Amino acid sequence: MTGNELLRAFEEERDSTVDLLRELVELESPSTDKALVDQVASFIAEHVRGCALEPRIVPREDVGDIVWTEWGEGGEGRILVLCHLDTVWPQGSLERMPFRIEEGRIHGPGIFDMKAGVTATLKIQEFISRGWIRPRRKVRFLYTTDEETGSDASVELIEEFSRESDLVLVTEPPLPGGVLKTFRKGAGMAAMNIHGRSAHAGVEPERGVSAVRELAHQIGAIHRLASSRLETSVHVTMAEGGTRDNVIPEFAKATIDFRFRTVEEGHRVEDALHALKPRHPEIRLEVTGGINRPPMIKGDGGQQLFDRAREIGSELGLDLEEGETGGGSDGSFSAALGVPTLDGLGVNGDGAHALHEHIELDALPARVALLARLVEKL
Repeated sequence: MTGNELLRAFEEERDSTVDLLRELVELESPSTDKALVDQVASFIAEHVRGCALEPRIVPREDVGDIVWTEWGEGGEGRILVLCHLDTVWPQGSLERMPFRIEEGRIHGPGIFDMKAGVTATLKIQEFISRGWIRPRRKVRFLYTTDEETGSDASVELIEEFSRESDLVLVTEPPLPGGVLKTFRKGAGMAAMNIHGRSAHAGVEPERGVSAVRELAHQIGAIHRLASSRLETSVHVTMAEGGTRDNVIPEFAKATIDFRFRTVEEGHRVEDALHALKPRHPEIRLEVTGGINRPPMIKGDGGQQLFDRAREIGSELGLDLEEGETGGGSDGSFSAALGVPTLDGLGVNGDGAHALHEHIELDALPARVALLARLVEKL
């Protein structure tokens, strides 16, 4: 098929694509609920079988089971298409934000990040099984299940498969306007636990050592680790402490998110967090965690990959641009290994992790066609 023929074919498949997308969105899959995520993994495996491909299940104890499949036995190398099935939305979110089409937008929890991208891979598998798409390389589709919580249970497999591949395509959502992602900041997650001593707040407060008061001091020190000059952000994103309104709190805790452009800067923040000292001599301070994802840096191979994708996109009438983001992605792991990686190949939309999350209906066929053409031509 030519690019235009492929685009027309996906236009004709729009209704079936929307139906498939609805099924995926209405299978809620919060990262922390293994049973629900496993239902989506089973759905993916069944679809793969229907396309005459063999699903491979990688069991995971605490998170959803990973699914992967591969097309092609010979070929000139391998393309890895990287997806995740988990979302940030808790069970029951469909009641607040049901799947619906309004004013050219399709809404639903996790639709933008990233069930639309997953749907695109499933439609491409259908076209491969029909012989309408004929990739020259082997194509491996990997569906992980803990991306939104850091990919701790997936990272080894992602890196293993990346090393076995010539390039990686990531179906995370694009930037506004369909802009592809060729740079991402690195990300870190840390936790702080503060141990003090409880006491009655009215009778003998002097006998207590407030963990919450210590936390207030530490929050200032944590935020001062940020650097606007280096575009490094450091934020306390959750804080909690105390047990009763008349008790000096003996325990408090906080979670910390930090983003950075270079590995060296990430290590600076990580080391500084672990070096924090308590202000009160009787406080015990614990800091765990650190760098979770390295920066996704384009490099020469990544630039060549984007340039080629831009040429392929032009065949479909798309004028592709590139940009960067502070959000994390599993594409950072492949890029850190030196494997050319192109991110943001999902469907145009907005509202990742927000109540207005949606994709653009009219963009759906062209973005599926783009990913299909990349799989076929690269």
